[in-house]
Amino acid sequence: MLILAFGDVHMRPERAKGIPGIRQADLVVVNGDLTLRGGRAEALSVLDALTELNRHVYAQIGNMDRADVDRMFTEMGINLNGRGVLVGGVGLFGLGGSPPTPFDTPSEFTEQELEATLRRAYQDVEKASVKILFSHAPPVDTAVDRVRSGAHVGSSAVRRFLEEADCSLCVCGHIHEASGTDRVGPALVLNPGMLAQGGYARIEWDGHSLSATLERC
Repeated sequence: MLILAFGDVHMRPERAKGIPGIRQADLVVVNGDLTLRGGRAEALSVLDALTELNRHVYAQIGNMDRADVDRMFTEMGINLNGRGVLVGGVGLFGLGGSPPTPFDTPSEFTEQELEATLRRAYQDVEKASVKILFSHAPPVDTAVDRVRSGAHVGSSAVRRFLEEADCSLCVCGHIHEASGTDRVGPALVLNPGMLAQGGYARIEWDGHSLSATLERC
């Protein structure tokens, strides 16, 4: 099974056309920030462009997407935020939005709210032998949550969860300049950076082993 994951699209989905194998992938996960403070119409235009490449898409909001986008994804049956699904024996679950930022973006939540959403999503997949978290916000105090000033601005709830839970992989985003890898607890953590800059994660599961790499297109 091949899963391709990316986020921080910000109304520029065209770069996804250059991802090798996107039309043949078993699943595409869009990990938040489809828009720039946009709502349903803007998010749908991005989603339409992506589903022209691959119809098997799950998505969730980032902090830059409004609440009506979250509701739209739920209505469409593709929402991962606060939910989990089993695909090919792999448990996929999601956490959208972000902790508070200095920019007053549309979908910011307290750490307590993020933790509750994350725990709810995990319940849907906790019996899966392999679990992948798609979190728009990265875990705090890692190589993948550091802004240009050097400050760590990720989520303490995500970090605490990864330290405690049985999770093989976490794909995050949100902090564009912090593309890279780290490890928290048993989980490999990947931040592909912005899709507009060609960043995406390639995840493969052969029924026995899981592999995940950062890629550029």
